[in-house]
Amino acid sequence: MADVRKLRINKTDVQKDRYPYRAAVKFTYTGSMPLSVDAVKLLCANLLNATVDSVEFPGGSSRESVRVQIGAQRLIVTHRKNINRAKLESAALRVLNQHSAPVPHLIACRDNYLIQQDVGLQRLSQSMKSGNSTEILVLLEAALASLQAVHEAGKNSAALLPLITLGNTPGWLEKFVKSAARLGTALELEAPVLDYDRLVALLTVEQPRFIKWDARPGNAVVRENGSVIWIDWEHCGRRHPLDDVAWLLTDEYTPWLPSADSQMISRIVPAFANDCSQTQAHEYLRVFGIFHSCIRLDMIMRHQAKDGWWDYERCLQLDRVGVVQELAIRVAARAANWAQYSPLTRSLTPWLHAIQNKLEKADS
Repeated sequence: MADVRKLRINKTDVQKDRYPYRAAVKFTYTGSMPLSVDAVKLLCANLLNATVDSVEFPGGSSRESVRVQIGAQRLIVTHRKNINRAKLESAALRVLNQHSAPVPHLIACRDNYLIQQDVGLQRLSQSMKSGNSTEILVLLEAALASLQAVHEAGKNSAALLPLITLGNTPGWLEKFVKSAARLGTALELEAPVLDYDRLVALLTVEQPRFIKWDARPGNAVVRENGSVIWIDWEHCGRRHPLDDVAWLLTDEYTPWLPSADSQMISRIVPAFANDCSQTQAHEYLRVFGIFHSCIRLDMIMRHQAKDGWWDYERCLQLDRVGVVQELAIRVAARAANWAQYSPLTRSLTPWLHAIQNKLEKADS
């Protein structure tokens, strides 16, 4: 069997096909086979000259990645529906691998397919669910340190400079800061009118840097030594490093620890401030996190309206959106707390508390 670590990888170009939120992207198949067992076996035979012993679908048969056993080696085979996403991910991984960043090692790629190192089974979301407050803080610190290392690797790589700036589409920020209004309409709880011009100005990034985007805890794996590896790079690009922090800290699967929240943010913000002053960086993080929370809540409640609440453990196991009453309440409560830190969002605090109360009274 071929030693997959020694295989040469053909170069691919980074494609500028990007819109920050996946719900707004219309993917189309490009004709390559999806992830059937036979397709995976054929791919590994062609790219690795290796025979697959077993194929597992840890996220269910509808997901884009499967786990493959080849002798003593375990690999992840991924099929991206959009070939430009696959090219973006493979190019980013190749560069990050050169800088020894905490990401999977890219082994081979062709068209819509990538073959990567299997970095483990335990997602950060799962580890935090079973941890106590102290353990959760340690895990978050490790995840943030890992993100910082990724950012440094990207900042020092000229190859990643051509990546498109995320959220730079005309009207994107305007739509982003109006996410609270859309959530209010969906929940029949009208949101306060905000100063949208000032919010857009606050969240406009003058010096974008390489970031992961989609830095959810479900996209991070905790190794046995406690370190964190970030997976799924098909959405990376350039924006503010604090965006990644907000994605992580305001996700529904990230526990909210009110007594430790502000202290942790004060410790980590300097490493991600980019060109902002500390005061600006703190406000940026909180404001971005609030509207990201509104988007997560809107997504959760749209699923809930259609199918009711989902099973927590199954959502966690399959890395699904957390359509769980407890998690929705958490997102609303944390956002209400964060909103009070900026005069631009302070009026959202009682409104978010009203959402929290409505969720608490909803039938479970």
